[in-house]
Amino acid sequence: MGPPPQNAQAWLALGAALLLAACGGEVGGTTTPAPSLTIRVTDAGAPIPARVVLFAGGQTVRFGTLDFLDGTRQARGYCWLAPGALGTWDGLVLPWGEATIPASASCGAELALPPGTYRVWAWQGVEYERWQGEVTIGAAPVTLEIPLVRAFTPDGALAADLHVHAAASPDSTVPTVIRALTLAAAGVRVVALSDHNVNGDLDDELRWAELTPRLASIASNELSSDWAHIGVYPVVIDRAAERGGSPPEAETAPWSGPQILAHARGLPGRPIVQVNHPRYRVYALFDLAGWDGVAWPPPFPLDFDAVEVLSGNTAYNAPGDRRIDESVRDFYTLIDHGALVTAVGNSDTHYLTGIRDALTRTYVFVDDPVTDPFDEAEFIAAIRARRAVATTGPWLDVEVVGNGGPAGPGQAISATGGSVHLDVEVKQAAWSRADKLRIWTGDGTGARIAFEVPVGASPFRWTLDLGLARDGWIGVDVGGDTLLPVEMTGDVEAIHQHPGATPFALINPILVDADGDGFVRYQGANVTVTAP
Repeated sequence: MGPPPQNAQAWLALGAALLLAACGGEVGGTTTPAPSLTIRVTDAGAPIPARVVLFAGGQTVRFGTLDFLDGTRQARGYCWLAPGALGTWDGLVLPWGEATIPASASCGAELALPPGTYRVWAWQGVEYERWQGEVTIGAAPVTLEIPLVRAFTPDGALAADLHVHAAASPDSTVPTVIRALTLAAAGVRVVALSDHNVNGDLDDELRWAELTPRLASIASNELSSDWAHIGVYPVVIDRAAERGGSPPEAETAPWSGPQILAHARGLPGRPIVQVNHPRYRVYALFDLAGWDGVAWPPPFPLDFDAVEVLSGNTAYNAPGDRRIDESVRDFYTLIDHGALVTAVGNSDTHYLTGIRDALTRTYVFVDDPVTDPFDEAEFIAAIRARRAVATTGPWLDVEVVGNGGPAGPGQAISATGGSVHLDVEVKQAAWSRADKLRIWTGDGTGARIAFEVPVGASPFRWTLDLGLARDGWIGVDVGGDTLLPVEMTGDVEAIHQHPGATPFALINPILVDADGDGFVRYQGANVTVTAP
């Protein structure tokens, strides 16, 4: 199929016209419809973007070719099977939730969907249960209605992937419009296009695809050197300049970790400065600086706002390589020394295979969680204020109540005498098996696990009263070692022989004013408690 028309509505209309044009000959004076497969994925009756995987003989039905990295990844080897149906090596992407695929559709020289019975999975990101069923493609048109059921609703929060790559990254080359469509199918609401040393966004692509009611774009850049990859957003894009106005030094100079952080901090408008995949072993600030995650101070500047505690490249705990554990340890060490940075989760997706869009994501709490119009300033302020939950699947709803009222992730609360009531709820889809909940506390003398409890069936709720002897913080995380389905996550770290991601979520810690003076003070922290 050739390039798409000017907008999604026209494209879907073209699909209907193509189907009518494909009708067979007349039998008894009537027109016989040509065989086809119509797929319609819905939430409460309305079509929604989704992914659909078909299985034949127990194997995933593949579309297109592995065209990148010596035939190990797919970047441009996809094919359009019909308007609204993008065929990839890992299945179908339905950017608008519905499509009609003629039985004659091909991908390359082969018939895309030969007659037969297929097992089907369908889902959208982590907020929905996985739909499972069967469909038989034969001599007549068949329609597959797929109503998705929510596993949880992230009240008051926008799902964000603040580190994704596309065409301008030489190690990606995925067309930007295709990246916009795959993000929509993942249920992302906010994206930061983070190509290496390029200022860019997806604004034009989202307008073309008529996806702005679902997805907002922030202009971003991943400043990249051999020592560190640093995300910055929002940035100013000069569309007439090479690399969107990103400095040429980023391409030519061997910037050290401190140098790249200093440049990021000096950019106009004080963008969020985010340390990306610090435990990736390569291009990883914490690894390459030789930090053990405990010693203080660390051997690099602390002049950043956010850190990827969960990254697509490190979103697993494997025997001998427990990267989530390392990243969580690092984060709680920073927090306990008063370095109040924001924990985020981002995919770092590069291709159409491998790490999936929003495999790890950040839920950001804002007053009005809509994307059209999108209040970028409020969203950035919420990131800076640590009003966020990072996850690979589970949803953590946490509230702490003291004598000063309730507080959620990233907020500060007064609790004279350090006595607080903690209410935790865990929700997750049945395909995510986070089964261990941990409550952490700290007061500048070392992060420690105060409670560890097994998690039951979703939704799971746990409450307790907790006392802190002095000003400090409370953290909550939940995780497990059962792999998430690789068909849904992508083959994470396949190069390093690890097959998939593990479920994990954590909140940004809630600060506690135990002495009731209106401030949280410990180590380097000095935060004013404001009314909730």
